[in-house]
Amino acid sequence: MDIMENNERIRIGDRMTIYRRGMKGVWCADFWFEGEHRRTSLKTRNKKIATQRAVKLDSELIDGKYQRPPSSKSIRSAIDDYLAHLQTEDRARKTIVRYRGELNTFCEICLRQKVRCLAQITPTLFDCYRAQMKEKHTAKTLYHESMVIKQFMKWCKSRHLISENPLLDYKLDEPRLVPKPGPTLDETWKILNSSKLNLKTLLATLAFTGMRSGELQRLRKDDVEFTGNWIHIVSRDGAETKTGDSRKVPIHPVLKEMLEKQMQLTGPWFFVAEPSPSYPAGDHWINTKKLNERFQKTAKALGMMAGRQNNGYVIHSFRHFFETHCVNSGIPQRVIDTWLGHRSDKSMAAVYYKLSDKESQAFMRKVPFNHGESAVDADDQNKEDVK
Repeated sequence: MDIMENNERIRIGDRMTIYRRGMKGVWCADFWFEGEHRRTSLKTRNKKIATQRAVKLDSELIDGKYQRPPSSKSIRSAIDDYLAHLQTEDRARKTIVRYRGELNTFCEICLRQKVRCLAQITPTLFDCYRAQMKEKHTAKTLYHESMVIKQFMKWCKSRHLISENPLLDYKLDEPRLVPKPGPTLDETWKILNSSKLNLKTLLATLAFTGMRSGELQRLRKDDVEFTGNWIHIVSRDGAETKTGDSRKVPIHPVLKEMLEKQMQLTGPWFFVAEPSPSYPAGDHWINTKKLNERFQKTAKALGMMAGRQNNGYVIHSFRHFFETHCVNSGIPQRVIDTWLGHRSDKSMAAVYYKLSDKESQAFMRKVPFNHGESAVDADDQNKEDVK
């Protein structure tokens, strides 16, 4: 083996030099790539072999075939950087929290497979992750969680944390949408009439406005405007709506009578949880998980299917009821979408259409939410109110 001083440098072609480095005298190549200074080990102490490898590397640089070596960045560190990026892009807090949980689960599975660096991730490892998640998640949930991992790896490639995206060609089949059940008007009233007064008002607000339970939880006293007859669903910093947009829904006469009895004396929230050892004043906001459990318990007691695992009713089913009942009552779809805060429509009609306050209130009065009332009866009652 040729012996030389560690600081001796040999020119190879027009783009690089090689030299020995470290106590073992391993040959390294020194060059510039895409404006960055790079140094890579040639993994040999033999000068002849090092020269051959350097010539090949120089040829790849000239022909544009050189690929950046894989990063040794850890998966955990990359996840932290990605979440920081999402915060910079003003993604919703709930989205970031969900992504953090899903990405951390992926990271834990990688670590159990003794995979710590981004460069070690392979399609086979992703198969292993999906197989484990499939045991406890629905097809829809598994699809969305897998898409989060693919988006994360795509971002890592865009930031040059990996030379190639191993999941680029990994195809995911989006599961077919399965229609979710929603209670009928008769079932809704059975649930309401079987609930205690406080729970009845909570459930009626969900059923007769179509708002989400998280939006109900964050509803403040000044969001309920009795004089103007509106419920304002406001997206606030730290308490954003799902879409990040605010909206308002007219208060139906059936609901207004219940809400007027609901005003709380203390605290900022319109609805509050019952007093507890932690909050003896009863001024803490409601727990949506417990609300869902109470709803399902009531539905089961009435002989209704309840729970997602049974394809039964859950608290979110009231949004299904609200949309179905409004459509069947002849309310235009764009009006209902405005009330629900849907943003899936990408057509120009979604941009051009504007719902005035007067029309919104008039449409809400046409919806027959009274028990046993038909759409015709509601319309007749509205005419009577006008007289």
